[in-house]
This record gives sequence, C-alpha cells and structure tokens, in this order.
Amino acid sequence: MTTRDQVLAIRAAHPNATAAQIAQTIGVTSGRVYQILKAEGLETTIPGAKGRPRKKAALWVSRKRKATNIRKRLELGQAYTEADGTVWWYVTDLTPQWGQVIVTRSSGFSIYPNIDAALEAEV
Repeated sequence: MTTRDQVLAIRAAHPNATAAQIAQTIGVTSGRVYQILKAEGLETTIPGAKGRPRKKAALWVSRKRKATNIRKRLELGQAYTEADGTVWWYVTDLTPQWGQVIVTRSSGFSIYPNIDAALEAEV
C-alpha cells in the first residue's frame, strides 16, 4: 500500500485528523501528507479550526509576565506603552498617599485606585 493510499484511507476513516496526526501514524512528514491531500483536492485543514490553539498555561504565563512588566515600569514612575497604543500611567499627584493608575486607549480611558486593581481589571 502506497503512502498516498494510506493517507486517503486514514482521512476517509478519520475526517477530522490533522496532517500531523496522519503523518505520525504513517511515518512521513506532515508536509508530504499536505501535498497528497492538496493533490487529491481534499481539505487540508479541519473545518472550524483557526490556527493552533494556545494552552491555558501558556496564556497564564504570558499574562503574568505582562503584569510583572507593567508593575515594574509603573513602580519606577514611568509610563508603560503596549503595542496597540494603550498607555498605563501611575499618577501620584492626585492622591499622594496611594496614587492612581490611568489606562488610556483609543476608545477612552479608565482610572483605577491602585496598581493591583488596574492589573486585575485590564490584564
């Protein structure tokens, strides 16, 4: 049985199998499986799938890292600017005892009583 026949048999039996899963089963590269599916006019992606899903742990780590970076910058009295243009400010002029965090974005701004409240709401 050729590689092409094996790929088509697996795809027929398991229509939601990814190219990587088929490739691992057969022992070829996922690129070769993609080529075969493309040549046969079959779907190369799973219906409804959008890219590679991120694991929850990875999302949590990136949020924690972002929050840590923002906290460090604000505690130094500097502004933190995100890639989307959102700017975080820690202002002590208004209430010197505690300070306030102002988060500005293109759609408006938000004021929080402290860094923890701002991070909880925004990150």
